[in-house]
Amino acid sequence: MDALLRWSIENSTPLGSAPGDRPPVQRQDMNPEIIDMILGKPDAELMKEDMAVAIDATRSEDDRINALDHLEMLIEHIDNANNIENLRLWEPLQSMLTSEASSEIKMQVLWVIGTALQNNPAAQDIYLKYQPLPTLVSFLTPSPSSTLQIRSKVLYALSGLLKHNAAAVVELGSPEVNGWAKLREALQDPEISVRRKTIFLFHSLLIPTSPSDLSPHPPKPIEDDPIHPPSTTDGPSLLTPDDQPASAAPIHPNSHAVHLANPSRTNTCQYTFAALREHNILDATINAVTSPVPFGEDGENVEADSDFEEKGVRLLHTYAVTCRGVFSPAQKATLKSWFEAERKAKGSEDELLSSWNFTAAEFKDLIGRLN
Repeated sequence: MDALLRWSIENSTPLGSAPGDRPPVQRQDMNPEIIDMILGKPDAELMKEDMAVAIDATRSEDDRINALDHLEMLIEHIDNANNIENLRLWEPLQSMLTSEASSEIKMQVLWVIGTALQNNPAAQDIYLKYQPLPTLVSFLTPSPSSTLQIRSKVLYALSGLLKHNAAAVVELGSPEVNGWAKLREALQDPEISVRRKTIFLFHSLLIPTSPSDLSPHPPKPIEDDPIHPPSTTDGPSLLTPDDQPASAAPIHPNSHAVHLANPSRTNTCQYTFAALREHNILDATINAVTSPVPFGEDGENVEADSDFEEKGVRLLHTYAVTCRGVFSPAQKATLKSWFEAERKAKGSEDELLSSWNFTAAEFKDLIGRLN
């Protein structure tokens, strides 16, 4: 502040005098530190400084966590999130997840990643190039190093990466990742909050984004996908920028340009629909809803969780009614019996539907799929 005051005095004009009343003084450029003090450092510089502290193992854990917390705040702005790649910060972020860093630091890293990916297709595509899914899904298994906070935040990061991103959903199902099985196991997590986030993620990925998502044919695999080679016959085509019709409006570079260039990129519905059956997620969902495993640190909570139950029934409705999915005879019998038991327990069908936030028409449609 003293330097700023001296510069101000030296470069000011006395009161009551005109600029020509005194000899010209040679201009002194301000020290960059003073400019930063007045205007603040650019966000890009702050992001690099935060990362430098975060990866420095000689710094205190509090310093590293605070730096990541500040970085997460900065990348809430989508332009800063898209600048992560330009600043070469994705690689150190991902490296910290596989380092010897503490659980608290890894949790904060997952928070940064999840925030950067939220509603940001450009960041999704860039981050997917770092092949993060094997590392992310590995945190879903409870362990001393995979705490509740980490499992919760990894679901936040997975949600940011997978939503409206068919390429990531395809990779999730690859044998190398085995992500659907890991997510299925999370439906029995000891912590009910993790179960809620997991079933909510399933539902988010299953919701169709357009009528074409409900085609009875499987979707065409993502181009250049080594696990699912391209097909010329199945499902809707996936446009690339070069395939875009000449009559289409120009696509200007921005965070969501990829959605315009490749509309079917958002179609996660059919991949998720197939996974529900092929990876026994539908069975796991029905069991988790109708025969919930006790939760809590010592399994002390034996009553069903109403929030999880509501999310589970909503997922079943979307699968059966919206997506026209079919239940097996055993699944139908289980659900019919459970619906009747729940109706009796609540005292009336109105009370039951109120607890699930269902309309009578929605419930009728769901029951109709059990006949």
